[in-house]
Amino acid sequence: MSFEKLHLAGPDLSSYELGKPIVARDRGRLLGSVDPVEVSADRSEVRISRFLPSPSVKTEQRNFGPLLLVEVTMFLAERFPSIQSVHFTLTREIEMYGDGMMVAAARIELLRSIGATNVHARPKPDPSKPGNFVLQGVWLYTEDNLGALRAALTTQRALYREHLRRVRADKRPVQLLRRLQQWWSNDGPR
Repeated sequence: MSFEKLHLAGPDLSSYELGKPIVARDRGRLLGSVDPVEVSADRSEVRISRFLPSPSVKTEQRNFGPLLLVEVTMFLAERFPSIQSVHFTLTREIEMYGDGMMVAAARIELLRSIGATNVHARPKPDPSKPGNFVLQGVWLYTEDNLGALRAALTTQRALYREHLRRVRADKRPVQLLRRLQQWWSNDGPR
């Protein structure tokens, strides 16, 4: 089964209700949830602030952060016609990925690529964890931004598929070697 898109749903994996956490799955595997999702009283604005990965995802190198951000934005834009803007306040510990400035710059570029405005990053004041940033921006529902979002979604899905292919290809020789070793030690030639 090949990857087509992330499956987004409500906390109990049923249909999503605006204001509840958004649960993200990839072909049945729980990736985590977007929580909190804050909604304005008139339901025209949504605020997204963080992704809470599932325990199994925390230990893996799965490159789905950019895809998740774009998938969630499209999910909200398609399913809730009352939403006119999505506000992002993204925080995440990034020192384990290397240079915090590079990660912040990549996230800024991603938000701008979908048409977000007022995009900026500021250091997160935590001396125990240098290199972390809070990234903010606003995506407005316009035809141009919807087109940019669709293009970014196509790109991010293709990049994620390629990432999954590389991961599977990297594991193949190890799996084959294990099978040969197992065969040799159990059945082996006589």
